[in-house]
Amino acid sequence: MDIHRFYPRFECDYGYFTEDGYEYVITRPDTPRPWANIICNGDFGLAITQAGGGFSWRTHVSMNRLTRWQQDLIRDDWGKWLYLRDLDSGDLRSLAYQPMQAAYDHYEVRHGLGYSRFIQNFDNVESDWHIFAACQDPVEIWMVTLRNKSNKPRRFQLTSYFEWNLGAAPDNHREFHKLFIDTSYIEEINTLAATKLVWEVPTERGHWNTDWPYVAFHTSSIKPQGWDTSKDHLLGRHGGFHNPKGIRAGHFTGQSGRFQDAAASLAPVVSLAPGEEQTVVMLLGQVDKTADFSHAEVKALVEKYNTPVAADAELRRVKDFWRELTSRVQVETPDPAFDLLNNIWLKYQFFSGHLWGRTGYYQQSGAFGYRDQLQTSQAWLPHEPAKMLEQAKLNARHQFAKGTVLHWWHPLTDTGLVTDMTDDLLWLPYMLLAYFREVGNYDALLDEVPFYDEGSGSLQEHCIRAIDVVLGRFSKRGLPLIGAGDWCDGFSAVGLDWQGESIWLGMFLYDILNHWSDILTSKSPAAQADIGQRYRDRASQLKSALNEHAWNGKWYICATKDDGTPMGDPSQDENKIYLNSQTWAIMSGVAGNERQQIAAEAILTHLEGDNGTMLFQPGYSRPDKYIGYITRYAPGLRENGGVYTHAATWSVKTFAQLKRPQDAMRLFNKLNPILQAQKDIHRYMAEPYVLPGNIDGKDSPYYGRAGWTWYTGSAGWLFMIALESLCGIRATPDGLLVEPCLPPEWKGLKVKRRFRGAVYQIEIQNSAAANPAVRNIRLNDLTIDGNLIPPQPPGYYNVLAVME
Repeated sequence: MDIHRFYPRFECDYGYFTEDGYEYVITRPDTPRPWANIICNGDFGLAITQAGGGFSWRTHVSMNRLTRWQQDLIRDDWGKWLYLRDLDSGDLRSLAYQPMQAAYDHYEVRHGLGYSRFIQNFDNVESDWHIFAACQDPVEIWMVTLRNKSNKPRRFQLTSYFEWNLGAAPDNHREFHKLFIDTSYIEEINTLAATKLVWEVPTERGHWNTDWPYVAFHTSSIKPQGWDTSKDHLLGRHGGFHNPKGIRAGHFTGQSGRFQDAAASLAPVVSLAPGEEQTVVMLLGQVDKTADFSHAEVKALVEKYNTPVAADAELRRVKDFWRELTSRVQVETPDPAFDLLNNIWLKYQFFSGHLWGRTGYYQQSGAFGYRDQLQTSQAWLPHEPAKMLEQAKLNARHQFAKGTVLHWWHPLTDTGLVTDMTDDLLWLPYMLLAYFREVGNYDALLDEVPFYDEGSGSLQEHCIRAIDVVLGRFSKRGLPLIGAGDWCDGFSAVGLDWQGESIWLGMFLYDILNHWSDILTSKSPAAQADIGQRYRDRASQLKSALNEHAWNGKWYICATKDDGTPMGDPSQDENKIYLNSQTWAIMSGVAGNERQQIAAEAILTHLEGDNGTMLFQPGYSRPDKYIGYITRYAPGLRENGGVYTHAATWSVKTFAQLKRPQDAMRLFNKLNPILQAQKDIHRYMAEPYVLPGNIDGKDSPYYGRAGWTWYTGSAGWLFMIALESLCGIRATPDGLLVEPCLPPEWKGLKVKRRFRGAVYQIEIQNSAAANPAVRNIRLNDLTIDGNLIPPQPPGYYNVLAVME
């Protein structure tokens, strides 16, 4: 399948996609909310908006942030700035819209995969600024080209400005933190260096008593006419980013050391003849500070990247990297918005934002959520399955020997939160099911992985211990206890007395027990048939209990509080129906055929809205300390009656499983940000190229407004659901199953899919027959009865499947 295809522009009032789909072009800076790009190479990253606001980090956005930044969704006026001063007229502007907000003849920002680009035309000058992270090194590259379009010589001073953070963020108590930053200037390589004598992590010698173990640097390819590290001098008393008095005056003190409020500013001069252009490269990076540290490591990175030729070559490598990664799985359907989202932007979101950066503009984490990144890692399966196993083993290393786990942990200190959340530990055995379907063998179950506190066990032992913990937390009615919350963190007080029950957790566990009983009985190389039988028996009992106690005649309830009060039930004033109990009753098979259809209709009747399925209805309007902090959100926001997109993706999967393609595709399209921006960008407000974590529900006066974007597990889920449940190309232990769920107006589709060393180019043709299904498959010149492609030797295969 040719990946160099052309897509519609999907234009809205603020921008459009390029024809190849790999850039979103923002044509004006006043987007309804900051429209960001989250750029990460797996370790080093940056966030940047269409106005230039943002920050940089390495490894952990909250514990190891390089540059200062304060979140303000309205002002969006903190960032790393590039100023341009006309040395003849004295005019000062910025190369992004912020912070100077200068007039322009043309302004555009191109957010691409791994880079952003700011282009302005003004006063017969064009500025073109690329900003990106190197493919493998902890370096951020700024490549600025200035073009003189006038008929007279022009002289400019190009001046960088940002403030060092160097450690935990945000450093709101700046008067304290600035005491520990030390800066210097390395003249031979035009480089400012900075380190910090405090890192906000606990040590064996107390708090605030260890060095930040890195050196940050900032450099210019052209020797600066001036440089400075003092915020006092650069901005001036009562100055600001919008009025940097020292930069405006061209006054740079050349001071460094430990006695400034540490900033970084380099100011090279660029002289341009009529029609001439010149490129300047600036770098921002970080290296480890070892016991015998010298500046050799900094110098090596500066010499590697700090020329226009080297920077341009690295930008090409970045683009090539993302094109190759996104090309491994491709779909071509009659719906270009579906294709564009799945072929390019969902992948970029879950790789760069959720797995590697673990951050967004709205929400900065940096930690690994036990359940969060593990769920998203399923998206590695059709790309590079070993990466998912790596994530699973990383999770297993954060499980205690008794079977419980950390809710999240910090990758730099390996410390985390011990919790009574009751679903976290089950995601390891659940997500491994997807890995085993992909690779077709269960040998990884024998891999020895240490526990977080003491000892080690096979991956199989880790999973058994997790399942057994939950099996030991059951009510007298045979339902799992909710503790401090199940999947919904906001149900944080429903079961603090260990009496409240979670219906969704029961359905989730039922699915796990069924599959693991089979694994332990007949699939594992270290079979434990007795445990397998015990799981099978408990699954049967759990299914009976759920159908006896959770079905209210109209739908499945959500939970019971410690005092036995039901949630997600018509008897209540608020949260009368809960989405996850309906979707998972169907997905897990807890519900029989009749109840599946009733629950499905309840979803569409009570929970489907303009932007997908709301988590429950109506939202809570009064705080309830016996439910949790979810009741303290305004109604209609986030989980409190909003569209929580993570859960809403499961609605798409549910209706595909029920073979209701029109419902499934409608719900998918309601989540697709490309289409939401087309429908009403002024209502939707968020970026058209990435999923939000939530969208306001019916209880909000801003119904249909998207919330935070980028950092959400919904991207990985929606991609896999699109590939496996809608396009119907699904891995099984025995091969690739071809079982599409296509709306009748789709006459076919094509999928490129890697599977166990082979590459398959699959074409599906959809007849007009009612309830069509794939009866046989043509694999190259071989006809196969049924809809399963057996594993093939490495190579390229053409597949034709006809639905009839």
